[in-house]
Formats: sequence, C-alpha cells, structure tokens
Amino acid sequence: MSTTSRPIVIYGNGLFQDGYPSPPVPYETQIQQLNKGVTSVLLWSIHIHEGGDFYLNDSPFVIDGNVVYSTNPSKGINPDFPKLVSALLHGGSVRELLISVGAWGTTSDFYNWYAARNAVKKNLAMLKSTFGITGVDFDYEGDYSQDDGNKIVDLTLDVAARGLFATYCPYTAADWWVDCLQKVYKKNNRMQPVRWFNLQCYAGGSGNQPQDWAQAVAMAGETGVTDPKAFIVPGFAVFPDGLTPAQIQSTFSGLKNSGIAGGFLWNSGAIWQGESTNPSYTPGAYATAIDKGLG
Repeated sequence: MSTTSRPIVIYGNGLFQDGYPSPPVPYETQIQQLNKGVTSVLLWSIHIHEGGDFYLNDSPFVIDGNVVYSTNPSKGINPDFPKLVSALLHGGSVRELLISVGAWGTTSDFYNWYAARNAVKKNLAMLKSTFGITGVDFDYEGDYSQDDGNKIVDLTLDVAARGLFATYCPYTAADWWVDCLQKVYKKNNRMQPVRWFNLQCYAGGSGNQPQDWAQAVAMAGETGVTDPKAFIVPGFAVFPDGLTPAQIQSTFSGLKNSGIAGGFLWNSGAIWQGESTNPSYTPGAYATAIDKGLG
C-alpha cells in the first residue's frame, strides 16, 4: 500500500504560526516536506475561548466568524496563512486539513464550545469556506464523565451538520470513547461521521495496544464502523523526545498484517526543531517509515 492510500497523519503544532516570521524551517520548505507522504494535517491546538472565539495556540484565529490576521502573533495569525494553506493542499500527498480542539489540561475548550455552539458553528463555516478545512479532531482529556460524553456526542453532531467529519484522539477510557461512537451513530441516522481514532501511544498512552482498541470497537455492537482495525490510527512522538524514523519503522513493522492501516506523528514542531541537528528526520522520512513498516 502506498503512502497516499493509507492515513498518515501529523499534528501540526502551531503550523505556519509558530516561529513567525522566522521559523526554524521556512514555511515553504515545511509544505514541501509534508507533501512527501503525509496525507492529513491537523492544526493543533485550537483553543475555544468564552463566546466561541478560536485561538491557534495563543494567537487569535477566528473571532465572531472572521479570520484575524496580524504580523503580531498576539493579535492574529500570519497574514500569509491562506497562501500557505492553499499550497499545502495542492502540493502533493496532503489531502485533508483538520483543526484539533483541546489538549492536556484544556477541557475548558469543550465547555466553552458547548456554551457557544452557534458561534462555533459560524467559525467552523468560515474555516471551511476560507481554508478548506475538512474535519475536526477532538483532543478531549478530561474526567470522562457521562455528562462530558453527552457533550462530545452533541458537538460531534454539530461538526457533521457543517459537512465536516470528526476524529477522536484518545489515550485512555476506551469504553467511554466507544460509547460516544455508538451514541453519535444512533443520533445521526445510523451514519458515522467519526472517521477514525488517533490513538495516542506515547506519554499517558504509552502502554496502548492498537489491537485492543480495535477489539473494543468491534465488540461494541452498532457503531457504524465497518473496519475496526483500520479505524485505529496509532500515533507516536517523534525525535528528540520520541522515536527516530528507523524506530518508527520498527514499531510499525510490529503491526504489519494486524489490520492497522495507518499512523500519526506527534508532532511537527519537534520535527522542525530537530532538523537543525538531524536534517534527514523530515515528515517525509517519517511517513515513509510508517509505510514501509506496515508493508
């Protein structure tokens, strides 16, 4: 299977914004490197403030349905953002651009979203029309209460109603996430808008086995997931705090013939910083490593 037919995902940490105006790797070079095998880029992290305003990390991004640009990162995003995103989506292997909401310690993003659902719908529509955003990743890392689960279900349905798909980014609480899948499927007229799980297999999720999560989905009954094994997209941290391309290839070789069909990389910021000392550790090198490992 080629790199363009399986999901190879990267979390784009402050993509086209971090380091502005002098990033460690030029933005144009980042685009070229991402398009050497990565299929899906997630803008991480989108924080939702009170009232539904979107911030890309600490920079105002979409306020009241309008994208905010500024050469001052504390006031808006890189004015070249539209041009860079267009080049990213028309430069090779990258075919999907998602936003990823949340992170460790930012459960408030989802509470703010739920309290301002109409404003968030407006902002999502703007991102879809302006940048061609295709989906929303849910990086919820809260206390996994039933009430929070119901909120995630409702917000997933809001995403689907905008013509977008969803991905979930779990590291624990498999039963809770699968329950969300089942409820979304039932409430969405037996159509599943959640495309896959980005399963964290690093940090708090370092003990995760993708096959176990696939089995949890398979045994759950009606989820709308036709291939539970391919539904699980395991992710690993990259060098310097994580794995080298060779180690990624070895790790995914252990999943060969398991039914797991893709992987994700955490995260682009680490790659750009690491290229100063290891210039061969590019997104393309990591994408190739996943592809060769899975065979």
